[in-house]
Amino acid sequence: MSRFYRRIVLSVFFLFLVTGMISPAQAQSDSNGGGYWLPNNKEKIEKATKLMKQGKSVEEIGIKQDQLQKKEGIQTLDKLMEEDQQSDTTYRANMDPPIKTADGWTPPDFDYDHILTTEECQRSPDSSSETGYIKNRYSFCWSHVATYQVPVKCIGGFCFYEGVQFQFTEIGYGSNQSRKMRVYYTLDDILVTHPSLNGAKLKIDMVCESKVNPGDCKEDPDFPPTERTIAQWKNTNFSTEIFTSEAPPPTDANPDQLGYMEFWPKLTLTHAPRKFKKSIDGIKQTVRYDSAKYMFAFPNQYFWQGAVFSKATPIFNVPVTKPEFSMLAEAGQHWKFAMDHPDQTKPQMDGKKIPGAVGDSTLTRMYPKRHQDEYNRNRNKTRRTCDREFRDEDRTGKQCDEYPFASTWEGSATNGSDNFSVRMISSESNGAAGTWLGAWYAYDRILDGDTFNVQVEAPEKIATIRSEGQPQDGQDNRSSDNFTIGNIPSYATKLQWKIVDGPTNAKFDVMKDISFGIDETIFNDLTDGSETEIKKSEDFYIARPEDTDGESFTVEVYAIP
Repeated sequence: MSRFYRRIVLSVFFLFLVTGMISPAQAQSDSNGGGYWLPNNKEKIEKATKLMKQGKSVEEIGIKQDQLQKKEGIQTLDKLMEEDQQSDTTYRANMDPPIKTADGWTPPDFDYDHILTTEECQRSPDSSSETGYIKNRYSFCWSHVATYQVPVKCIGGFCFYEGVQFQFTEIGYGSNQSRKMRVYYTLDDILVTHPSLNGAKLKIDMVCESKVNPGDCKEDPDFPPTERTIAQWKNTNFSTEIFTSEAPPPTDANPDQLGYMEFWPKLTLTHAPRKFKKSIDGIKQTVRYDSAKYMFAFPNQYFWQGAVFSKATPIFNVPVTKPEFSMLAEAGQHWKFAMDHPDQTKPQMDGKKIPGAVGDSTLTRMYPKRHQDEYNRNRNKTRRTCDREFRDEDRTGKQCDEYPFASTWEGSATNGSDNFSVRMISSESNGAAGTWLGAWYAYDRILDGDTFNVQVEAPEKIATIRSEGQPQDGQDNRSSDNFTIGNIPSYATKLQWKIVDGPTNAKFDVMKDISFGIDETIFNDLTDGSETEIKKSEDFYIARPEDTDGESFTVEVYAIP
C-alpha cells in the first residue's frame, strides 16, 4: 500500500471512529471471524443480533468466542458416582397412583415422561443453563442461540462481517429397557445476513467420550453426524444421533455393570469462498448405563438394562392431596411429619434428626438381597420398636410403618442411632406405599447406593398470626403485628387461610406495611378456608376484621398444592 493511499484509509477510518460508524472494539476485531453462544439474556441477544445485521462484531458487547470442550479420559467409577451424588440439580418423579386388584396393590404401568417439543424444553429456565434441563432420568435438553461471524473485508485492522444465527436445541432420551440413548436436535429461527451464506455448510456432531470402560460410548453408524448447507437446514431443521454402551463383565466392584459416557454437541460452520471454518461446543452431559437385574416392579415388569441422565438427584414425590392418591395419605403424612417434626416422633430421642427432605441430607438405597443382614437388622429393630411403643394399642387392620425406609442405609438400625420414626397406619396405606416405592425404584432406576430425597405434597403451615377483633389502638386498619409469608414449598400453588381460634365466621383483609408510603391491600374479604394466590413478604398484617364481636382470633396460613 502506498503512503498516500494509507493516509486516505487511516483518514476514513478516523472519520468512522469519530462519527460512531465504527467502534474501538470493532477496530480491533478478529480478522478470522468467530463462533459464539450468546448469553441467555433477551436484551443482549437483541443487541448481538443488531450488531450482526450491521456487520459489526458481537464482541463489542463483551461476548467471547466459544471455548472448545476437552476430553478428560477414563476415570474411576467411584469418582463418577461421587460426582452424581454431589449434583445440586434435582428433579421430581411423577408417577400414577397404585391400583387395587383382587391380588392386592399393583403399581401403575411404566411410562416415560419425555420432553416432547422444543417449546417444552425452552419453557424451562434451566434449558439454557450450564447443566441444561434434566426433567427426569430419561429426558434432558439444552437450548442456546448460536452465532457465527464470517469476515468479509478487513481494512487497516478493522473488519466487516456477515453472519449466521439460529436457535439450537438438543433433547436427549434415555431408556429403561436398553443401554441406548438418543439425541434429537433442531435448528430454529435461522438468520443469515447475506444470501451467500445459505451455501455455507453446517455440520452437527454429537461427540461422546467413554468414562469408565472403553465400550461406554459406541456411535450408531446408522445415525452419523449431519452436515447440510444452511439452505438445506432451513428445509430440514432436525436430525438424530444414537449411542449405545457395551456392558462390562460384572465384578464385586461393579456388580451392576455400570458404564458412563459424556457427550456434547460440536457445531462447525464452513464457508469455502471466505476460507472460514469455526467450531463451537455445547455443554457436556453425562449418561450412566447399567445392567441391574433387580429392576423389577410387581407382578411381572422387568427392566434389566437402562441409560439415565444421572447428574440430578431424584425426588420421590408423593402427592397425597390428590384424590386418586388417597390410599397413600396415611403413609405420606407419616413421612412428612417425621421429616418436619422429628422431635415429636417415636421413639423419642433428644436431638433427633430424620433425613430425606428436599434441601436436607438424602436417603441412600439399599438393595436387600445384596445387603440381606443389614436389611434384616432394619426390619427387626423396627418390629421391636413398634412392639414397645404400641403395645397397648389395638392394631386391628393396622401395620407399623417406618421412615426412613428399611430399604435405605438411613433405616432404623443402619443409621447408627434412633434417627427414625414409627407409626401405626392402616394395612391398606402401608401396602400401597410399599408397592409404590418398589415400583419407583425400578421405574427411575434407583440402583443400590443411589441417593434421593422424599417430598410429600401436603398442606404446609407457613405462618400463624394472632389478630385483635378490631383495629389496634391508634390504627385505622391494622389488627395484628407484621408476619412473614415465605419458605413456600416448590409444589405449592396456592395459600389457604384458616381461623383456628376465636370467632370462626370472622372476615378480614391482608395488607402490606410500606415504610414511608401508603399501605397496600393484598387480599380482601378472607374467611375461614379462603384460598388465594401466593404472595411473599415479611411485612403483611391482618386488617379491617369484621363479624368478630370484638374477640381476638388466630389465623394459620398453609401453602397447598
